[in-house]
Amino acid sequence: MEQWLPLFRHLLACPVANADAFSSFPASGDCPSSPPPAAALLRLLVSPAPTLPASAPDPDPTAAILFQTLPPFLQSQALSFVASSAGLLDTHLVRALAARVLSGPPGRYGFWARRGARHLLDGLPEKEGVPGVASEEFVDGFHEPPPCLKEAAARARPVLPWLPVDCRSVMGVVAPDRGGGDGLDGIGLETLVLKQDEDLEMQEAGCVLPPQAPPLADLIVQRALDLQKEIVTVESVLVAKRVVKDLQDLCVESRNAAAVLSLVQPWEADDDTLRVLLSNLLLPEDGVQRGGLAFVLCSVFLPQLLELQRPPSSVLLSAALDLCKRHPAAALEAVLFPLVLRKGGLNVPQCDVLTRIVKECMHPLHVAAFCHRLLSGEEQDRKPVCMPQHHENVGTHLVWTESLFTLFYSILSQDICLTPSTIGELISVTDERASEFSRSLKFGNFLLCLVSKCWHQCKNQRVLLERAAERTNTFLTKAILAKLRPAS
Repeated sequence: MEQWLPLFRHLLACPVANADAFSSFPASGDCPSSPPPAAALLRLLVSPAPTLPASAPDPDPTAAILFQTLPPFLQSQALSFVASSAGLLDTHLVRALAARVLSGPPGRYGFWARRGARHLLDGLPEKEGVPGVASEEFVDGFHEPPPCLKEAAARARPVLPWLPVDCRSVMGVVAPDRGGGDGLDGIGLETLVLKQDEDLEMQEAGCVLPPQAPPLADLIVQRALDLQKEIVTVESVLVAKRVVKDLQDLCVESRNAAAVLSLVQPWEADDDTLRVLLSNLLLPEDGVQRGGLAFVLCSVFLPQLLELQRPPSSVLLSAALDLCKRHPAAALEAVLFPLVLRKGGLNVPQCDVLTRIVKECMHPLHVAAFCHRLLSGEEQDRKPVCMPQHHENVGTHLVWTESLFTLFYSILSQDICLTPSTIGELISVTDERASEFSRSLKFGNFLLCLVSKCWHQCKNQRVLLERAAERTNTFLTKAILAKLRPAS
């Protein structure tokens, strides 16, 4: 026994007991060179134990082997080492060791020891099985769900295909989260399961709608209409702050901020009041991933941009840019997407505002993701956040104007790394629209920037770019062709 103590110490110290763990173990000295360590260890494990620890349960005479005297961790490590060399060992001894572990009384061997024995047994050639161990105990029933789930699956309509639990049986567990946490905001699990089709139909209009929320009470509606009248007659900043506080409290109380904002119509206020709204209005999340800040932007700032025909006031623009800097994700969903997808297309003042937001408020990764979703994503990825009154102004497809090409020129000028699919879409659009914008310097600038900044991604489609450049007729045409042709 003493000559094997170094081997046991090595097993105990090694986190993974396999053949590699013994590659540095000496073949002579403390450990005899013959027989090999695995075979000698196996014989030692199944040899009779002279005495058992006082704490061990009374074993049967046939079960009194040395393996039983080892600590649980060492039992698992020893079985792992034997399994790694099972192909070179006496299968009778291997099967005998595994059988003793698996057929032992409950509680004698730990979970990992029994699992190691099962693994050891599975690696042996098929035989009649282990006496006293049912084959289906570990094999046929190993991946089966527990009986309680089997019974539930037979009579329940599952919540999810892989979870056979009836949605009605867990309705009491999923309660509304009134504390602003990760709850379902008043929507029961049954509603989520049974109303999925309705939610999809609600989004077919092209804009993201808030999840189903409770209807507004009559008192809430009346207070919202009073605020609607008051918000357009504000005469001082102090009064504006009080109105904003009332509006915020009303949104929280109603638990349906989108409906309240739709009634109040804060976008009808003057620029000074809008600045106070942008700086002070904090809305509840309302269960959408864009959050309440997206509703602030789409109900206060976006309506001013949708009909913009001249540069906005510096007061309003400064407050909006400050909010967009602090919350770029909300700005992307509630300003960039709806304005770029405006059914009438971008004009120059709108493009100037978006250019400033992109340059001053957005991280390059935000911009790259925005371009990818806009040009390469599915239609459902381009559904922006906006108020119901503005749905008719926002679509799901791009309207290509000179200003939109100018916006992409500004994005490319910032050396933002766009995805290959995004660049491919830009090249395709360039080829399609070249004749329409043949005399446009803005289109020419965009095309020259695209070729200069993204040449490595564009060179495989040089033919399309050449064809587009040849259909333009500005002083930039020769410069574009000169960029394309020397690389051929």
